Amino acid sequence: MKIYKFGGSSIKNYKRIKNLSKVIKINKNNNKIMVLSAIGKNTNKLEKVVKNFFIKNNTYIQVLNIYKNHFKIIKNLFIKNHFIFKYIKFFFNELIFFFKKKKSIKYHFIYDQIVGSGELISTKIVSEYLNLIGFPNFWLDCRNYLKTDNSYREAHVNWQQTKKKIKQINKNFFYITQGFIGADNNYFTTTFGREGSDYTASIFSFCLNAESQTTWKDVPGILNADPRFFLKKKIFKSLSYKETLELSYYGASVIHPKTLYPLKEKKIPLYIRSFIFPKKKGTLVSAKYINNVITSCFIVKKQQKLIFFSKKKFSFFLEKDISFIFKYISYFKINFFLIQNSPISISICIEDKFNNLYFLIKKLKKKFIIKLLNNVYLYTLLHYNVYNINFIIKKYKLILRQINSDYIQWILKLN
Repeated sequence: MKIYKFGGSSIKNYKRIKNLSKVIKINKNNNKIMVLSAIGKNTNKLEKVVKNFFIKNNTYIQVLNIYKNHFKIIKNLFIKNHFIFKYIKFFFNELIFFFKKKKSIKYHFIYDQIVGSGELISTKIVSEYLNLIGFPNFWLDCRNYLKTDNSYREAHVNWQQTKKKIKQINKNFFYITQGFIGADNNYFTTTFGREGSDYTASIFSFCLNAESQTTWKDVPGILNADPRFFLKKKIFKSLSYKETLELSYYGASVIHPKTLYPLKEKKIPLYIRSFIFPKKKGTLVSAKYINNVITSCFIVKKQQKLIFFSKKKFSFFLEKDISFIFKYISYFKINFFLIQNSPISISICIEDKFNNLYFLIKKLKKKFIIKLLNNVYLYTLLHYNVYNINFIIKKYKLILRQINSDYIQWILKLN
């Protein structure tokens, strides 16, 4: 069985959805599972709906606008009397009703129930369209198969239950299901975190002993530099699991870091290919690394935050001080990507995806002097050499630099 994963960009409009049939024609085997993200940027839009719900803004208009966007897509794919029109309308009415009746103050719980709906809508549209044009498939609600704990927004898989459920799937058919979401024991929707659809695909791959997994992107493969920031770039023909994990850790957005663990465990090859040019081979990620030349990689993470800690009493930073800081960084689920310390201070570059930084600072400011620098860029250069070590971006101000034996990192701020 083969597992395909398509991101939101691949189905952002009706033309892109029609393009999926070209990919399927080239890859004719019926025994596959197609894992889909939400359409376009709808996850971002649904996140804003949740935020407005908690600040008592009118969510109705936002939900209505998202509905209108989906309606524009389906009217270009289906005839007027197709049941999908009533289905989508009913689905969005249910979202509005959820907000009217729900009084919960648990942000992460509400987030998962609402934001996870983007995938349920997109998969239903794509499944019905492919059935209509002659690609018979079964729509799966992956919440019946991916069982998790109740750590909303960052759920952990219950592997015992999940393997038992997924093994019930008949491997001789074509299925379409959702990425990003699962369900806890109470059947409440849970999510795996942003970009978690890649991880969903690898869970199915692991449990079904898949022949391969393919992630279809709008780029031709894994590149050594982000095309949004660098003109010169190179496609990797192949990478090892270890090298790909390293790239994803430092911020390469082409693949979610959790994706690789299940694949590596069973040595399932991962292909990164372009849905725009589906005949091209793209990048193979496997246990072996074929290229002999080490290529330098340029990675950029935007909208990071740099925190400076120093002690209120002028003295050295001790191990217990560092341990105290990271105890609460872990508690508030804040990701960090760079640490630099001196005898009297420590600087940490973080990503505050759960908006807990305020609570972290409140907790630590009693003991430390804290300075915060918002909206910084973290540039990472892996496998640097004498030719690119002098890499400088002129429009930025250098805040911090760290050099290791195999990589250099810069914290930069716009001038």
